[in-house]
Amino acid sequence: MKKHLIFSLSLFLSIVSLTAQNKQASNFRIDGTINVDSGKVSLCFHSDYLPNKIEKLVAQVKDKKFSISGYIPEAQGVFLVFGNRCTPDFVIEKGLQTISINIDSFQTVPKVNNKTMQEEYPKKVIFSQKTIAKSNFIFQKYDSLLKHYNYQLPKDISNIVIKERDAMYRESDSTLLAYTQKNPNSKIAFWNLISLMSWGYEPIFDSIYNSFSNTLREGYAGKVLGEKLKIGKQLSVGQPFPIIDCQNKNNEKLASAFFFRNKYTLIDFWYSACAPCRRQFPNMRDLYKQYGNNGFEIVGISVDKTTRKQNWEKVIADEKLVWQQYWDKNGTETNRLSILSFPTNFLIDNKGKIISKNMSMEELEEFLREKLK
Repeated sequence: MKKHLIFSLSLFLSIVSLTAQNKQASNFRIDGTINVDSGKVSLCFHSDYLPNKIEKLVAQVKDKKFSISGYIPEAQGVFLVFGNRCTPDFVIEKGLQTISINIDSFQTVPKVNNKTMQEEYPKKVIFSQKTIAKSNFIFQKYDSLLKHYNYQLPKDISNIVIKERDAMYRESDSTLLAYTQKNPNSKIAFWNLISLMSWGYEPIFDSIYNSFSNTLREGYAGKVLGEKLKIGKQLSVGQPFPIIDCQNKNNEKLASAFFFRNKYTLIDFWYSACAPCRRQFPNMRDLYKQYGNNGFEIVGISVDKTTRKQNWEKVIADEKLVWQQYWDKNGTETNRLSILSFPTNFLIDNKGKIISKNMSMEELEEFLREKLK
């Protein structure tokens, strides 16, 4: 009898556990329509902000329809990929929701039938409409100039465009802060901030984060974001540049004493398959040739995977990168510091402090011309 009761209890607990696992395995579903008959749609996540670290879920399109289901602990910022097309971020919630996609306008936020996207998203758009309009104008202007000058902008024009772009970014960040202060429970604003963090830390992000409600900050993604912000502060202007565990081809580690020997050192994060990274190398070679013997140094840090070591070495040879080159294998250290966009650079003074970051080659040339006369 006792054995029977123990078996029954064990069976009951197993059923309860299995039911809980099944519920956890799939607590959201997206039923979608798309204006193609076949293909694959990928729902992509910011995997660092999920406990299961899932990167994407894939669905097959059949008769212009697809369905994706899975588990999320809370509302998530996601984006869709179809072929080489990628949508902007949007928010999904637990439960059933529908989505409609037009592959001819993939650059716009898709229509999603859930509370966040129907109620919060339009409110955020209205609040930010002036900043959005200014941003669209600046990027359209930039595209027109690039085409006019056959994608080789004169330095003076490039400097103007860069300053306009940076001012627009600052205004956009300030708008997000103002919106969050008035709407501390906004999931749209919360995932906007997470998307911005993927491009690198800015001091205003702390103020935006602290404006969110406890509910958002104490969720899984909120705690992850809080930790990333703390780490990001290490790479703020005015902070000492942290020593990164990376080695050169002779397995020698990068040491802080290296910075003290030069008036200014540019730390350039890149990888071998990064086209924008390689486009800046000719200008970097020119600046190194002009100022390399006058107190200016460059340190390259690649985040290439271990399987691409030969590619890393080949690019160094092909591009004639004569300055110091180090390798952060698989981007382990770089990812820890939330450096996720490439190229990323930091200008360091002879005390090892960060004095600027993400300088364009035009801005760097102007700086060196003034400081190293």
